[in-house]
Amino acid sequence: MTLLEQLYLPYNLKKVERRGRNGNRQETTAEHTYSAMFLAEYFLKLHPKLNKERVMQIILYHDFVEIYAGDTFVENEKDKEKQNSKEEKSYKKLLKTLPKEIVVNFENSWIEYLEQETLESKFAKAIDVMDPIIHASTDKTDWVKYHFTEKKLREYKEPYLKEFPILMKFFNELVEELKKKKIIPKE
Repeated sequence: MTLLEQLYLPYNLKKVERRGRNGNRQETTAEHTYSAMFLAEYFLKLHPKLNKERVMQIILYHDFVEIYAGDTFVENEKDKEKQNSKEEKSYKKLLKTLPKEIVVNFENSWIEYLEQETLESKFAKAIDVMDPIIHASTDKTDWVKYHFTEKKLREYKEPYLKEFPILMKFFNELVEELKKKKIIPKE
């Protein structure tokens, strides 16, 4: 692979579609990463003990495996297992194809994100799960389409947010606002 081809690899995240709508098209993984980094920038100001550079690096690399694996809206264990297998293959391929100058950063960030043992990786995950809620906060279409009720939202998101009271408080306020705006469908 040439250096140009290696540097272009992450640009492919601009082509990987996610479930959320972005106007008349699907959101891309690159757009999700950007908005997650923006959210982290804001909420890190309220969590000064966290290593900002580490959190931002984890967020930058957390979905790089989607370059080859694509994104999957995982709702059941069978799909989750398939996606995990695809992501593991993608991870190994990326270790061989990314520029050597960043491969260590990618590897360390990906492993730290998966293991969820550091406060920074847990914060990055919390931001990762918060982003789609904000992304879908102005249009109830996806909420209805995927049957995302308050109960389901809390079940999927709260476990990642509980360790950060400021994020949990924001999440609760956000849910209340979305209910008032009738964005979240009733049970």
